[in-house]
Amino acid sequence: MRKILFGAIIGLGCFAGLPALASNCGIDFQHAYETGVTDGRADGANGIKRQAERHRPHLNRSRDRGKCYVEGYKIGYGNAAADAQKKPDHGSAPTPGSNERAYYDDGCFDGTSDAQASMSMAYERHSDMYDSRFEPYYAQGYDACWKHFR
Repeated sequence: MRKILFGAIIGLGCFAGLPALASNCGIDFQHAYETGVTDGRADGANGIKRQAERHRPHLNRSRDRGKCYVEGYKIGYGNAAADAQKKPDHGSAPTPGSNERAYYDDGCFDGTSDAQASMSMAYERHSDMYDSRFEPYYAQGYDACWKHFR
């Protein structure tokens, strides 16, 4: 009987719902961690250098609170960087399905490939890939996507 009761108590402890916490931060410092995530994401999204020290009030309250803030800041900044890797916005691109858009997309593909290969932004190296009548659309796609990945 004792073994069954003990097993039931252990089982409840294993399956009880606990709040998600930062890896090294207890519940007391969870707010500092979340604030760090928010500040890091904001800095990363706005292209501000990754520097948690800019937010001194959060770091100076206590040593453990500051560590939790910095941990959250790094996660938030990293998330913003990951968001920046998403596909570029094609808001000013030609209408999908048109010949112009096909050349824009071809330029985008080549611009992305060149940027990832650390090549200079010179769409002209692909002049054999597009009809000169559609060069402006090819160049627009190339430039937009090259800049996105550099």
